[in-house]
Amino acid sequence: MNKRFLNIFLSILLCMGLLVTTISNAFAQTPTQATSGVVTLADIGNLEIGLNGPFDSNTISFGMPADWKFTGDAQLVLIITTALSSPASIDGSLAYGGVLTVSFNQINVATLTLNKVGRNEYPITIPFALLVSPRLDGLLTMRFALNSGVSCQANQHMNVVIDPSTKITFQFEEQKPSTALSNFPRPIVQSSIYPDQAQVVIPDNPTAVELQSAFTVIAGLGNLSSSTLELELVTISQLTDVKKAATHLIFVGKAASFSMLSDLGLPLVAQKGVFKFASGDQDNGVIEMVNSPWAVKNVVLVVSGNTDSGTLKAAQAVSTGVFQENTAPNLAIVESIKDTVAPVPPIVDPTFADLGYSAHQFTYHGVDAKSYYFYMPSGSSLSIDAYIELAYGHSALLDYSLSGIVVLLNNQPIGSVRFNDTSAGQAINRTRVTIPPNVVIPGNNRIEIRADLNPLDNCSDPELGGLWAQIWPESRFHLPFVSTSLNTQVSVGLNAFPAPMIFDSTLGTTAVIFHHKDLESWRSFARVAGFLGDRSNGAITKLGVFFDDELTGVDLSKYNLIVVGRPSQLSIMDKLDTTLPVSFEKNSDNTKGKFLQVTYQIPPEVPIGYVELMPSPWNSEKVLIATLGNSVTGVNWGISSLVDTPMRSQLAGNFAVINNNRIQTIDTRLVVPVVNTPIALPAAADATPAPQATPTPESRESPWLIPALVIAILLIVIVIVIAIYTNFQSTRRGRNR
Repeated sequence: MNKRFLNIFLSILLCMGLLVTTISNAFAQTPTQATSGVVTLADIGNLEIGLNGPFDSNTISFGMPADWKFTGDAQLVLIITTALSSPASIDGSLAYGGVLTVSFNQINVATLTLNKVGRNEYPITIPFALLVSPRLDGLLTMRFALNSGVSCQANQHMNVVIDPSTKITFQFEEQKPSTALSNFPRPIVQSSIYPDQAQVVIPDNPTAVELQSAFTVIAGLGNLSSSTLELELVTISQLTDVKKAATHLIFVGKAASFSMLSDLGLPLVAQKGVFKFASGDQDNGVIEMVNSPWAVKNVVLVVSGNTDSGTLKAAQAVSTGVFQENTAPNLAIVESIKDTVAPVPPIVDPTFADLGYSAHQFTYHGVDAKSYYFYMPSGSSLSIDAYIELAYGHSALLDYSLSGIVVLLNNQPIGSVRFNDTSAGQAINRTRVTIPPNVVIPGNNRIEIRADLNPLDNCSDPELGGLWAQIWPESRFHLPFVSTSLNTQVSVGLNAFPAPMIFDSTLGTTAVIFHHKDLESWRSFARVAGFLGDRSNGAITKLGVFFDDELTGVDLSKYNLIVVGRPSQLSIMDKLDTTLPVSFEKNSDNTKGKFLQVTYQIPPEVPIGYVELMPSPWNSEKVLIATLGNSVTGVNWGISSLVDTPMRSQLAGNFAVINNNRIQTIDTRLVVPVVNTPIALPAAADATPAPQATPTPESRESPWLIPALVIAILLIVIVIVIAIYTNFQSTRRGRNR
């Protein structure tokens, strides 16, 4: 009893210990607030950094908030754990150890002698003068280089782990970020240690063009930030004091829609809701950026005009990310936008040198990377013959089993290169890597070449310079472009999204149709707009937006369409209901018929979402995607299925039912119709001969199969009988004893 009680008691203690450890870890991973001026490695995305002797290095890059003005030296507290294969002395000191060099923005700030095993802290001062980034992107860099080469003579191996709790304390004061439009999209997009967030503010009752302008800005910023900017769409009445101070604000709409803008200290103030332009043109667009009066760290961007067309011009200019300042560095006035984008003449076989790249040499131990870009014109795609021909060379002092090159296209691996003695003996080697057409997007595409270099002998001193690989400018692309088209009559599925919307990189052939008061659908669709902007990668955004009760006179044949909302509220459903893969009951959110393998009763209060794909009724060469639902939640689920990666991977066919994160799909184009009309048999008097009976195919069963089966059964029976008899004899002998 006592032993059992002791086991229970120990189990309880163990569970309490695990609980305490979990809670401690949870608190340890809480990000430090910016006001403290403390940034840990964990804050900038590094769980830990491992360095393996005798020689190793690691470089990290990070950005700082635009509202931080450094006022003095920074203090780095480096927390590392040192391990050594050979034993240390009684006090933990090492006979030989190693050296860790720490550099900040390419300048050495400390050289540490590692003469103790275990966990140790090293305070390091980073001079104030080094806190200015030398890079164009404004990022700061910190590099750690381990040199324990003495281990090669002392027969010891050193490993160093830099703890994620390593921290830098910055001395700063809050400052107002620069509002010069020449820095745009900074400070709205900062790529700093904290998430980029902004709210797009629209009028309470926007016109379709004002809503189009908002989505144009969202799509443009999705492209400029590579979807890292978190955007929320709100109306002016929803803009509480808390929201005003929480993030950057982007006002999109006519000047008359925002009376509060007159209090922001704008360089161009609207008087009684009207901007006064020197040219007298009332259709100009206005872009202004000022510091937020509600939070020092934030800015307010105004995208406006006196008219709908002026506001749209300003929004399209914002989507380019490039401005020409007016009378102030934070003011731009847009006179006109070209209806067509200047085409970029495609070069089929450009070399890296043709694209402006010189030779690049990798020299770091471990993984290093270099990026190259090529452009695919809007409305085009690559044929299956596309490839990259790499011209490369490398050192013969590399460990070929641990070194090599990997090629990625838009973050997808597409090829690799193995080093060997033959390639080491030639200054320039050539190899071809096929470019998969489905990974290429309109606009700029990024080729990333990663080199992993490891020496043949870890004791080779890096100062020798034997650790290198070279990418020569004679490398070239082979880019045979073909015209992009989508045959909507074949089984093109929902899994193709965002195609064909992004075939035009400006999104000028894509339009969205909403109910004119469906605010929640607008808010949810903002994620899709940002996603389309990122994936289309255009020089400008021209996404169309229409309200379903204002389509008279609109030429919808020009567009691939996305219809969003509840079927019972969309008047356009009268036009679509006869052509949708699965139709809806009139003025209802309930579907007609039984289309899934199993049909369930769905009460009206239970949300459900739908996504349908079909050729556009206005142009069979275009597509229409309907994102629908029986409630606000249902519509949001349908929209989420287009952008959330785990859900998008489940889309297929031309009809999908979404229940939270679970998706069921069918393709109604592949369903065999049921014929209910009875087949008329020919009368007996007819002279038409009866069709010949289909000959029965010969049996292909092997003739030995049945006898073999019988023999197998007999053998099993014999084995069972022998086992029973043996057991009986054993029992009988036991009794006789």
